Amino acid sequence: MNTCAGNSADVVIIGAGAVGASIAYELSKRGASVIVLDGGKNIGNGCSYANAGLLAPSHVEPLATPANVAAGIRYMFSPGSPFYVRPTPRLVPWFARLVASASPRRVQALTARMRELATRSLQLHEEYAMAGLPTGFRKSGSLDVFLTEKHFHQTTGVLRSRPASPATEEILSAVQARKLEPMLGEVAGAIYRPQEAQCGSQDFVRATLEAAEQFGARVFWNTQVHQLPLAGGRIAAADTNNGRFTADTYVVAAGLGSEKLCRGVGIRMPMAGAKGYVVDLAPDGPSPQIPLSFKELKVVATPYSDRLRLCGTLELGSDPEAMSARRIQAIRDAGHRGLPELKFRRTLQTWAGQRPCTADGVPSLGRSTTRPNLVVAAGHGMWGLVLAPVTGELIAQGILEAAPSLHEAAFSPDRFGRHRRFTSNLH
Repeated sequence: MNTCAGNSADVVIIGAGAVGASIAYELSKRGASVIVLDGGKNIGNGCSYANAGLLAPSHVEPLATPANVAAGIRYMFSPGSPFYVRPTPRLVPWFARLVASASPRRVQALTARMRELATRSLQLHEEYAMAGLPTGFRKSGSLDVFLTEKHFHQTTGVLRSRPASPATEEILSAVQARKLEPMLGEVAGAIYRPQEAQCGSQDFVRATLEAAEQFGARVFWNTQVHQLPLAGGRIAAADTNNGRFTADTYVVAAGLGSEKLCRGVGIRMPMAGAKGYVVDLAPDGPSPQIPLSFKELKVVATPYSDRLRLCGTLELGSDPEAMSARRIQAIRDAGHRGLPELKFRRTLQTWAGQRPCTADGVPSLGRSTTRPNLVVAAGHGMWGLVLAPVTGELIAQGILEAAPSLHEAAFSPDRFGRHRRFTSNLH
């Protein structure tokens, strides 16, 4: 390939978050000329600004599960809950589709597939670090921590029913859990997964974009894509505030902005922002050494060199710009309950970001049959950082090597149908 000239390239990627950055890296290192367009000023726009940083394939599942649907309905009028759904007219059809997608058979099949992808992605995260990319990768292991005997025995009963290797999964008693992580308070038990890891979200985006640039990719910040004009049923260009960019293939990896871009070319992709909160604390004294997921509290505590990060909650339908003091306090309280001896000097930051979620709870990932030179990689929800490297690999292989990786029906960007405005003139 390498047909780069001016504002043209083999591939234009719209979005420079974790997913877009991974795609740029995987494409450019294979020899493609790449342009990345992002409306933000620099890295860390959108939900790539901050997250738990936990690379845990064991946690990955579709958002549309019977348990999540039940929780969403149960907590619909409870703003202080860990999963809050505020019913709004726009959210109702989206949530109805989510409910319809939560059949046990579908969830079982897609959970298995998404965890398979996440396991490959964890391997790629480690390979990136071994190649010298400073993503903050650390094979820390992870602990799923249970505060109640009931939840612990329910979960571990399922695990004990299937064969598992201690190298990947180990059930710990309360005594064993506190021996591994002495900062824990009173717990019922834990599940230890030594192969899981962590990294920094902004470190990851910066490292992969810089590596892509070393392979010749060009990144344009402050460049907002207004539309994708069509010619002969294909994408003809990406029109931006900084001019027109052209390519053989266009990749939409713009998070929540992907819905509008796809709608503009006749592809329906209903999305909603699931707000998650981050509270960064500067510890004063001992701090956990292993990422901890407090299962009943729905809060993750991730240790970094200069902070302890508490992440949690899932909030649908609320004001994107608003931050709930009640929810922030609930996260702090959860941290105190799980880590009662933790002391901290100050709060470094509180932040809330919108995770892009599709209406059936799994990413849109693949080539459109409606627009053959359009590839979509969006709607990863809570799993954007976890799945970013494998998404990049699949996209790169599909575009450059004609691999069948862009044609999985469950992830097809066309699965929601065509946008009405275009129905009459699509072929």
